[in-house]
Amino acid sequence: MVRVFRWSGVGLAAGVWVACGLGWGQAVNEFPKRDDPLHVRVDLFDKLTRGNHWNEGAVMQHVIFPPAGNETPIVGSQEDCPFHTGAYLAALSFRYAVTQDPQVRQWADHTLEGVLKLEAVTGEPGCVARSFNRTDGPNWHEKAYFFPMEWHESTAMPGYRWMGDLSSDQFTSLVFGVTIYWELCADDEHKAIAAGFLERMVGRCVEHNFRIMDVDGKMTLWGNFCPDLPHENLNAHLILAHLKAAHRVTASPAFSAAYKRLITKYHYDEEAIMAKVLWPVEWRNGSDDMLAAMAYYHLMRFEEDPALHAKYRMGLNRHWSLWKETTHVFYDMLYQVLTEEGVVDEDTVGAIKDLWGYERRRGRWTIPTTDGPKEVEAEEEGNAVFMILYYWFGRHYGFIDADW
Repeated sequence: MVRVFRWSGVGLAAGVWVACGLGWGQAVNEFPKRDDPLHVRVDLFDKLTRGNHWNEGAVMQHVIFPPAGNETPIVGSQEDCPFHTGAYLAALSFRYAVTQDPQVRQWADHTLEGVLKLEAVTGEPGCVARSFNRTDGPNWHEKAYFFPMEWHESTAMPGYRWMGDLSSDQFTSLVFGVTIYWELCADDEHKAIAAGFLERMVGRCVEHNFRIMDVDGKMTLWGNFCPDLPHENLNAHLILAHLKAAHRVTASPAFSAAYKRLITKYHYDEEAIMAKVLWPVEWRNGSDDMLAAMAYYHLMRFEEDPALHAKYRMGLNRHWSLWKETTHVFYDMLYQVLTEEGVVDEDTVGAIKDLWGYERRRGRWTIPTTDGPKEVEAEEEGNAVFMILYYWFGRHYGFIDADW
C-alpha cells in the first residue's frame, strides 16, 4: 500500500542533511508474512520496533527514513512518543514476567532510561517531554507536525531538542507502563528509580492542583484533571487511577490523601462512572477507550474499598456495553481479567491469531535543503507496539498459547 504526502517546504527550518538518491537508513528490514505463526509475527515486529524506532530508549511512533529523514529515527511525527514508550515498557514487562529472559529485562531497563530522558531533557523535575531528538538544529518535521512552537532547545541537555505540551494521553501511558514495570520486571534498584519517576511526575501534577504544567508555568492543552476547572468525566477517572498507582508504587501518603480528597470533596468517583461517552454517537472517541482501559487495569486491581470498586465496575460496564459489540482483543482480555467473566470467546481467539502490526509505506516529502525546498521520495514506518502489548498481556494471563 502506497500513501503519498505532499507538504509545502517553503519557510521550513533548515539544518537537515539530505542524501542524494534513495539510500535507506533502516536497521531492520525483515518483515513477517501474514501466514507466519503469531509468535513469529510478534517477534519480527518487535525486532523492527527496536531496530527502527528506538531513540535512546524512547520509542518513536513513526519514522521517516532517508533521504527525507536521517540515519537515526528522529524525523517523523513524535507527539505520541510517550504513549508508545509507556505501552512498550508494559509489553516488555509482561514478556519478562512470562519468560524471565534477562535480555528482555535489559530492554525494559533501557526503555525506562528513555522515559527518564523525556523528563531530564526539560530541565524541570516531573515535567515530561512528548519527545526528544539529539540534533544540532531543528529538523524539518518540526514544522509539519503538531504545534511547531512546542519544540525547544534543551538547556539541561545541550545538543538536544524536545517537544513540550504533554497531554493526559501521554501521562496515562507512562503511569501504565512504569507501574507494570515496577510490578513485574524491575529489580530493587530499578524499582526505586521507577518509583522516583512516578513520585516526581504525578507529584508535580498534584502540586499544581491536578494540572499537567509545562516549563512555562502554564497548563498544557490537554492536561486538565483539575477539580476547580471544567473537565471531562474521563479525566476524573484517569487521575484517580494515576494516584492509586503512584501510591501503590511509592507508598507516599500524599497520593493517598489526594485520592481521598478528590473523592470526598469533589466526587470524582461519581464522575468516573460516566467516563465513557455513549451519546451522542459522534462524541464517542476510540482513543479515549484505550486511556480508560489502561486506567481500569490499575484502578480496579488496587482499589480495596468494596463501595468504590463497585462504582469503578459500573464505569467499566458502561464501556463494556459498547466494547462487546465489536471484537477488540485487548478490551476482551482486560474485561475478563478484571471481572472474571468468561467473555473471551472464539471470535476473540480468532482476532488474536490474526494480529498484525503495520505495512511499510513510501511517500513523497518536501524538505528544506541549502538550495531551497526539494521533493524527495522516502519510506516511512509506523510501529507495532500495541500488537506486541496485546500479545504479551495475553500470554501473561494465559489467553494466548505460545505455539500459536
